[in-house]
Amino acid sequence: MALFQSRPEWKPTEVSWEKISSLGLVRQKETISVWISGSSSNPQLAHLVNNVIIGIDVLTRETKPKTKKDEPEGNAYHYFVQRINHEQYPFMLYGPIDDGTIAPHWFDYEDLDLYPKD
Repeated sequence: MALFQSRPEWKPTEVSWEKISSLGLVRQKETISVWISGSSSNPQLAHLVNNVIIGIDVLTRETKPKTKKDEPEGNAYHYFVQRINHEQYPFMLYGPIDDGTIAPHWFDYEDLDLYPKD
């Protein structure tokens, strides 16, 4: 939750891998960018799950693209965090999901322009 204390609600913000590495997200070695957004005071509905307070996009470089399918060099994965009513484990992480990201799941580098620039 400390990641969101100084950010506007649900504004995508790029963060370093180190800030979210403890979550166990996919493809750490191929990750080129991680984006988060969220709000503890304004939870949302995502993939039919209520009370979502964090969204995470992990953008990776595809090291073995499927050339027969014209797969581009980028893969985007989406995660989200739900606040639940459990004293010991108050959050649940969902993902990776290959939709819900700002960029398409299979992206070209020009698709990175979809993310905000500060």
